Amino acid sequence: MSTARSLAEKFLRVRYEDSDEIVIDDKRTRTEDFGWVFYYQSKEYLASGDEAAQLVGNAPLIVDFTGRVHETGTAYPIAVYIEGFRALLRPA
Repeated sequence: MSTARSLAEKFLRVRYEDSDEIVIDDKRTRTEDFGWVFYYQSKEYLASGDEAAQLVGNAPLIVDFTGRVHETGTAYPIAVYIEGFRALLRPA
């Protein structure tokens, strides 16, 4: 999982222009049969719980066993995105 976490962190550094203020929320990381789901948030929000510091619109990332990083979305619950990802992996 440490390699997958590093890949997710690298993705976030690029997305947020090398900001060290955006971090993975380890308490919410999920292991799935295809890889991992990483949630992320502002460092300030995770430390303080101050809602004014909370990121909005930040969709969890999926890092699959091949090392690819996939963005999910915020329009639906994460379970919908996970099931959709699993469906892509099923043989036709």
